[in-house]
Amino acid sequence: MKIQKLEFGDRAKYWYLKSLEFSPNINLLVGISGAGKTKIISSILALKKIVSGDSFNGVYWDITFLTKDNVSYRWQGEFATVEESKIKVNDSEEEDKFKIISEYLSKDEQVIIERDSEKIIFKGEKVPKLSPFESIVELLNQEKDISPVKEEFNKIILSNLDTNFAGIWMIPISQLTSILAKYKDSSLSQIQESSLSSIIKLFLVYQYLPETFNTIKEKFIEIFDTVEDLKIQSLFVEKFPESLTDFKEAKALLFKEKGVSNWIVPPNISSGILKTFMYISELYLSPEGSVILIDEFENSLGVNCINSVTDLILENLRLQFIVTSHHPYIIHNIGNKYWKIITRQGNTVRVKEPQELGISQSRHQGFIDLINVLEELSE
Repeated sequence: MKIQKLEFGDRAKYWYLKSLEFSPNINLLVGISGAGKTKIISSILALKKIVSGDSFNGVYWDITFLTKDNVSYRWQGEFATVEESKIKVNDSEEEDKFKIISEYLSKDEQVIIERDSEKIIFKGEKVPKLSPFESIVELLNQEKDISPVKEEFNKIILSNLDTNFAGIWMIPISQLTSILAKYKDSSLSQIQESSLSSIIKLFLVYQYLPETFNTIKEKFIEIFDTVEDLKIQSLFVEKFPESLTDFKEAKALLFKEKGVSNWIVPPNISSGILKTFMYISELYLSPEGSVILIDEFENSLGVNCINSVTDLILENLRLQFIVTSHHPYIIHNIGNKYWKIITRQGNTVRVKEPQELGISQSRHQGFIDLINVLEELSE
């Protein structure tokens, strides 16, 4: 998936994002605090949820994107806006559901779906009444021209390190056994295309595709030369909280540092090391055409990590990155041709290209110009 254009609004919360265009590979969202950078990330994640059947009060959208086969889709829609005081909360299946009042989907400029509050027209024909609370992309996701839409939205990945040791870096053997059996003869692309989490994919390539695991490990050790080795091993933990009983017998990711005889288990590793390792794993284990969302990229990363992981992202052309950051090195190193400068006036967010604000194309001068622009915006 390559997101090309996006417009999004939330009438219930009075927040509006004017249409913006994305670059096919790297998009660095920069702006003062509170301008709306994180809200743009949240908007994209909301669309992923809508594709899977969720509904949102007063939300509307208009997104254009390319599939991995370079097929162009445009998807628009709008939910009804209900005043908060009139929202009925009950125990029915329609609790907190909001009706779709319009929806439109086209493929290579050919209309597939036209929908309003009364009817749904699919390829020119009216279809039987369907749930008014769910997107047609979810309701008709088995149709040949619609299934790629859901497949592409499933490739939107929020890169968000959860430092919960048991939940992320250990997998109960009881849970992993069936997954290992299912993917025993799978290729790297089949593992990448699966809906599994990055850490489970990592466990799979360790088991079945050691060359891929070693590539990830070598890239990581280039950044952290104090780390000597990585492995995945079965552990048995006698004293474990009752709520985590399933993890008594589990597979875990272990680190070995130079000059230290014992292997180290997270969370006895710094969050910066873990976050860097997860970023590198995602670069290799996400399916081609994934959209990687990273909010506040610099969080928990040391200077050496920021430099190295930024360089890895710049080298990667098979994924699309939408990243927010305040860090001077990241902003300067990624370069102004990838900047999307976020401005906000009241409840309306707009995205401007550097040239619109008179920012120099020179990397060094452009960075100085950006600092001056952001100071003016903050005032």
